[in-house]
Amino acid sequence: MRRMTVLSGLLIVALAAAAALPAMAADDDKVMGVYEGAFDGGGWDGKTIRAQVRAESKFAQTAVIKIGDGTQEVRVEVPGKGREGRFTFTGEVDLGALGGKAEVSGKIASETFTGAIKTKKEAAFTLKRSFPEPPTRGMAAPEGAVALYDGTNLDQHWNLVPHWCPQPDGSVQICNTNLQTKEEFGSGLYHIEFMTPFLPEERGQGRGNSGCYILGRYEVQVLDNFGWAPKDNLCGGIYQKAVPIADAVLPPLQWQTYDITFTAAQYDAAGSKTANARITLVHNGVTVHDDVELDSPTPGGVSDQDAPKGPLFFQDHGNTVKFRNIWFKPAG
Repeated sequence: MRRMTVLSGLLIVALAAAAALPAMAADDDKVMGVYEGAFDGGGWDGKTIRAQVRAESKFAQTAVIKIGDGTQEVRVEVPGKGREGRFTFTGEVDLGALGGKAEVSGKIASETFTGAIKTKKEAAFTLKRSFPEPPTRGMAAPEGAVALYDGTNLDQHWNLVPHWCPQPDGSVQICNTNLQTKEEFGSGLYHIEFMTPFLPEERGQGRGNSGCYILGRYEVQVLDNFGWAPKDNLCGGIYQKAVPIADAVLPPLQWQTYDITFTAAQYDAAGSKTANARITLVHNGVTVHDDVELDSPTPGGVSDQDAPKGPLFFQDHGNTVKFRNIWFKPAG
């Protein structure tokens, strides 16, 4: 709960700054993304419907349709085919307690998803492509924080700078190696914005892979797994430690936010560890890890031993992930 109190005091700054930072890249396919809307009646009043449409290739998409009644939400997948912004979806699904076996049909054109779900009753739906705005997207470094990258100062705080590629939009793109801060940091609030590339032909860990290592030791995964269920090795996961408790992932080519409240491991005067590290992660405004205890570092960092301080570093995993607007505010 403390995490949300800290952020709420900064939201006015974020709202003012967000308009200056673009949310979406220009080269998306006009189909994949978040769709919001409602049923058009047909006895399905009181039920909600939304969708995540993920690209599988240039000519294939999957509609992940989520139907709820206020107490539960059922997730089903329907395959689709098409091209150039127009796709058709058909499939048989099981809605469980919300309707049993059903036939789903629909189409996407002009960023509008229209269709019907047929059980004993048929219900039409209309969903519009939407672009959710994370509440801290574009938030400037607050008073007392260190602006680690504001679009202009890459050389000031980071090593291996020649191996990364500054972009015209003020972001920096992974090119050939990890990027690591010169300074070490400890407990506090880390704000990171990132964008995964659009790689519809790729699967799994080859789809927009990177990672944010707090203290150089504890990895929060970065990946394009939009439309897939959360896992520890997918976006927002703490690698081999914790699965996100909610799905907050946005589509590729949209700027996402991590607001990470981190408490470093504690030590006594003799150097013995007295408390494990702890982490709370708010992903795009949604708490996906709430004060999770970390008994040791995750693999692939600068050390397999805990420490009270360490660098912030971003992983090169061969994909052109972008980062921007990175800052750290020490605890206390």
